[in-house]
Amino acid sequence: MKCKIHGCEEKVLHKDLCILHLELPDDESSETFKRIEKLKIEKLENRKKSQNLNFKGAIFVNANFKGFETQQDIILTGAYIKKDLNFENSKIQADIWGDNVDIGENLCFELAHINGSVSFFKAKIYGNILFDHTIIGNYVWFQNATIAGEASFNYTIIGASVSFKDARITENLSFYAAEIEGNVWFNRAHIMGEAWFDRLKINGNLNFFNTTFENVKGQERAHRSAKIIWEKIGDREKADYSFYHEMEAKRKQKPFYFRYPEIIVQYLFGYGVHPSRLLFSFITLLLLFAFSYWVMEGLFSLDSLLNKLRFSFLTLIVPAYGVINAKTGLYSFLTILEAVIGAFTWPTFIVTFARKYMR
Repeated sequence: MKCKIHGCEEKVLHKDLCILHLELPDDESSETFKRIEKLKIEKLENRKKSQNLNFKGAIFVNANFKGFETQQDIILTGAYIKKDLNFENSKIQADIWGDNVDIGENLCFELAHINGSVSFFKAKIYGNILFDHTIIGNYVWFQNATIAGEASFNYTIIGASVSFKDARITENLSFYAAEIEGNVWFNRAHIMGEAWFDRLKINGNLNFFNTTFENVKGQERAHRSAKIIWEKIGDREKADYSFYHEMEAKRKQKPFYFRYPEIIVQYLFGYGVHPSRLLFSFITLLLLFAFSYWVMEGLFSLDSLLNKLRFSFLTLIVPAYGVINAKTGLYSFLTILEAVIGAFTWPTFIVTFARKYMR
């Protein structure tokens, strides 16, 4: 009688399930747990010897492929591994499929050589993922994955693109001295630890669009690396996006007496990369001061309002005009204040506009 799991050809051991799909007892110290674990290890080893590597939906305590060599795809889709999944020092000439896999501790690929792709789409990994000194010929896919530990790809060589879109990484992220032929995507990812991309060599681009960083130093490093790569490619708009978020991270690391006043520079001036924000700020100030002058003068006519709009506009772009033509008292004080703001706002807008659209 065959296992009730669709596509499984193994013989039933208990409850219409084969040893690969049989659930583990809760009590790890029990004899039943130890016996089932031993049988699962034996079955895994037999499958490896026979090169029958479809472990879809299988349940293991540990899945050890350390030093394993094969030319066949390894399929672990939907598998549950209570502790570690280990591919350390393995040589796989095909793909590894671990989509929707659930790993209780670590995923290790250190010193492995994988000719194909490595996919862990929507995987749940409750420890670290370790790819240091690994060679992967094609894609690496951790899109929508949850990683409760750190993700380490130091000195890794990847022949295509890497995706961590919508992934969640609880600890640190490191691609130190990695070499990647394609793109690296972290769009909408949530990274809670630090991030290192020093000495990264990449022929594509590095994306952190709408990525959330809880560690501001990690945000600074990640976006600085992305900025350099986008500038190298020649995409100034995306380089500006990374520059803005790099500067935001730097602001958040400053003492409070610098951090909070700089919010004005960030949101109103956009760190010089968002001319639309400056234009909006300029128009808002123009209307605000014009309305204040109109109310203070007390002549509530359309001509009076238009005259105050003109006066406010000229004061913002030619500060000396407002100071010379200002009345005394509070009116004069507001005029000087608008002139000082205009002395910074209007030139900054011109410079930002020129930088954004004319370089």
